[in-house]
Amino acid sequence: MTERVVVAIDGGPASSAALAWALERAKVKPITLELTTVVELGWAHAGGPTDDFQPIYERALAEATRQVERALPHCKKTSFVRRGVPAEELIRASASADLLVIGTNKTGALAGAVYGTLPLRLAAHSHCPVVVVPAEWSPHPGNVLVGLEDDATAEGALAFAAREAVGLGRVLDMVHAWSIPSTVAVEYGAIFPFDDLRQAHSAILADAAGRVRNANPGLTVREVLEQGPAARVLVDASEESELVVVGTHGRGAVGGLFLGSVSHDVLLNLRCPVAVIPRPDRLPNPVEP
Repeated sequence: MTERVVVAIDGGPASSAALAWALERAKVKPITLELTTVVELGWAHAGGPTDDFQPIYERALAEATRQVERALPHCKKTSFVRRGVPAEELIRASASADLLVIGTNKTGALAGAVYGTLPLRLAAHSHCPVVVVPAEWSPHPGNVLVGLEDDATAEGALAFAAREAVGLGRVLDMVHAWSIPSTVAVEYGAIFPFDDLRQAHSAILADAAGRVRNANPGLTVREVLEQGPAARVLVDASEESELVVVGTHGRGAVGGLFLGSVSHDVLLNLRCPVAVIPRPDRLPNPVEP
C-alpha cells in the first residue's frame, strides 16, 4: 500500500530535516509526497502588500522539489503553497494524509514551550499520525520505542509502532512507566503494597506485549518497566532510538495545547523523531497491519 506523506516546508534547517526523514522513509516503503508550505498572511508589514513572503516560500518549495527529484526521481510528488494560519492549514492537509512530517528547531522544555508550539498544536489536532523531526537529526539505525499508557491511546500507538518496527526490521521496545498514585495516603506504620503495584503494572505490560507478538509473528518485542513520570522515562529511554511512538488524547487546555500530557512533554524534550498517534476517532483512513 502506498503511503501518502505530507511534509511541511519553510526553507529552514528543521524543514530540511523533515524532508530528509521522509526521503529515508521512501527507501523502505512506497510513498507519495506532498510538499506543502504555508504563507501566513499576518506576517506582512503594516501598510505593505500581503504577499511579501510568498516568493521566499515558493523558492523553498521549489528547492525541496528539486531535492526530491535528485534523490528519488521516480517518486510521485506534488507541491502546494497554502495561505492562512500554519496550524490550521496543516491540520486541514492531514485529513487526506497517512502521515504528516514537520521539523522543529526547538527542544528542551523552556524553548519548546515558548517557541515550538506548532508541532504541539499539530500533535493535538491532526487527523493522521504526526512525525516531529529535530533539526539536528541524521539517519542512524536504532530500535523503535513505544510508550504504553493504560488508556484508550495505547492501541493505536502500539499498532503503528509494530508496523514501523516490522517495516524497518527493528526491535520494538515497549516502555511502560508507573508511579505511586499521589492520592495514596499511608498511615504511620502501615506497609505500602509496593510489590503488588509493580506486579500489576508488569501484568499490563506483559498483556500488551503478548497482543503485539501475536499480531506480528517474528517481531522481537522487549518489555521495559520503569518507575517514574512517563515522559521522563520515555525521553531517557529514547537516547539511542530510531523512532519514538506515543499516543495522544488530542485535547488542549490553552490555545490548543495540553502541555501536561505525556506526548507533549516528550515533544518538548525530543532526542530523535517522535511519532504522535491521534486517538482512533481522528483517524479517517486506518491502515491495517
